[in-house]
Amino acid sequence: MTFDHNDEPIIVGCGFLGKYLTRLLHHKQQTPHCIVRSQHSLTELQTFGWNAQIIDLDASVTSDCLSLRNRDVYYFAPPSTTDLCDYRIDQFLKLCLTQPPKKIVYISTSGVYGDCHGHWVDETQSLKPISDRAKRRVYAESALQHYCQSHSSNYVILRVGGIYGRERLPIKRLNNITVVCPDEAPYSNRIHVADLANICYTAMIKDVNNEIINVADGHATSMTDYYYKIADYAGHTRPPCVPMSQANEKLSAGMLSFINESRRLSVQKMNVLLDVELQFPTLDLGLKNCFSEQP
Repeated sequence: MTFDHNDEPIIVGCGFLGKYLTRLLHHKQQTPHCIVRSQHSLTELQTFGWNAQIIDLDASVTSDCLSLRNRDVYYFAPPSTTDLCDYRIDQFLKLCLTQPPKKIVYISTSGVYGDCHGHWVDETQSLKPISDRAKRRVYAESALQHYCQSHSSNYVILRVGGIYGRERLPIKRLNNITVVCPDEAPYSNRIHVADLANICYTAMIKDVNNEIINVADGHATSMTDYYYKIADYAGHTRPPCVPMSQANEKLSAGMLSFINESRRLSVQKMNVLLDVELQFPTLDLGLKNCFSEQP
């Protein structure tokens, strides 16, 4: 089926995940309309022959810049980086005021749960975000829910673990990082970007509305395991490790932000409502794909 312009799904924030989803949608005979912030991103997408448009949600936007009424929207844009609000989603929802989308699939983060001390966490878990970026996601989730409830639009919020793929592996950082030793390393969760794209597509097309769903491969490991396995696949020396007692002195601020939280995401709801068969249900299978010659 060929979609005309008014039936095109919209991807707001067509970066790492958006490119995978765009390829998937083309395979499904859909022609998405990609929204990006910069001329560089626009030029890159246009070289693929994709429909793309610049809309800077950090600037003032007008309702005539994008047709949204009754459209399917994948919202992947990261939050703004000032305060603890997300002014970008505020701007986007202003565009929607007079032209409500049919459905919005929003990518959030499992970071909204904060530190759960390694326990299994489902979608009923209370929200106790620690990092500023997670607090902005809580704000965005609430703003989106309020908008949809007030304007008869549907939403699916996906609370996603760490996203990885062949184009986004921390190989260059292996020389410059220290990790917590394996026996003390806290749990973290991951999903391969190709599986996430398929989950987003399934969340959109299924009769699943106004739900919040955890997304991960269901096999939580640790950041240490992640870096060790990448080093092994890349033929690189594993990064040094330190006991948790030395983490504050030896680890980078970025790494500390990860190890200060530990949780295992329950994906039972994802499995029941979306019923997606993952291509890469474990980190080993996902990394094997990332380092293989075939995409």
